[in-house]
Amino acid sequence: MPRKYYNKSNHNKTFLEKIHEDYPEDFFDWKVTVQFYTGLHKCYCVLLVKDEVVKSSHNQNIKNLKGINPEISQKIFELYKNSRQSRYDGFIDDEAMLRINKINFDRGVSLLRSIESEVSNYYPVTATV
Repeated sequence: MPRKYYNKSNHNKTFLEKIHEDYPEDFFDWKVTVQFYTGLHKCYCVLLVKDEVVKSSHNQNIKNLKGINPEISQKIFELYKNSRQSRYDGFIDDEAMLRINKINFDRGVSLLRSIESEVSNYYPVTATV
């Protein structure tokens, strides 16, 4: 079961890289959102390996993850917070939100890299025969 979430995470990451390559100065609201889902699907692997059930609530999954690895939980929560901000707070001042989303995207690059590294301690994927 973790394999499907791992694959979905990689699919999201490929999309994120492609959209950033094609539009390096645009669509930061979507990039920040995709960062969250890329990290979230990697975190689902940790939950499943630790015999946790993936819930429909992001907050509940983040809370359950905190009991396994507080550092990963904190990082995915930050990506979650940024994605919500980009989707729900972006209608007040377009220029300000663009700046905020760029900052959140840059921070998200580091957070996502760290999450991927930590997840590899729980879910090492080996080549299938």
